[in-house]
Parts: sequence; structure tokens; C-alpha cells
Amino acid sequence: MRVSMKLKWKNASILDRIVSVISIAASISVLVLAILQIFEVWDEAVNIFVPLLGVVELCQAYMYRKTDRRIAYFSLGIAIFIFICAVIIFFK
Repeated sequence: MRVSMKLKWKNASILDRIVSVISIAASISVLVLAILQIFEVWDEAVNIFVPLLGVVELCQAYMYRKTDRRIAYFSLGIAIFIFICAVIIFFK
């Protein structure tokens, strides 16, 4: 299993690697900001992590564009919905 992941990473294009790293960084940021919001350390963290959830979904849509179009389209739809929610939350 580890060998195939290494080979897949080595064979991935630069853009695929960048999108993977952005997705991981955004996911970690969402987790940290959500924890800050839940424990009321930073009350405005929701304005940051909701759009980051949209970024994570866009990255997922990009990563699945070749292997499974249904998941890619679904992730794109979710990203659009999340961005609409982020605008509503921001202007509320």
C-alpha cells in the first residue's frame, strides 16, 4: 500500500500535488478554526472556516475530476452551496 502511494505521488503532476497540499492545509485550518469557534476562543472564526470548507470541496472536485465525475460534480455543487452560505453568514 505504501509503495503504491509513493508511486502515485511521484507520478502526479505539479498541479495535482499543489491541490493536494492546499486541500490538506485547508482541512487542518478548518479543524483548528472550528475548535476555536466551538470553545468560544474566537467568535468570528466561522467567517474564515466556512469559505475554507468550500475550498476543500473545490479541491476534492478537482482531484476526482478524472476518476469519478459524479463525485466531482457533487463536490462542486456542495462548494457552491457552501460559498452561498458563507456570503449569507458574512453579511448577517
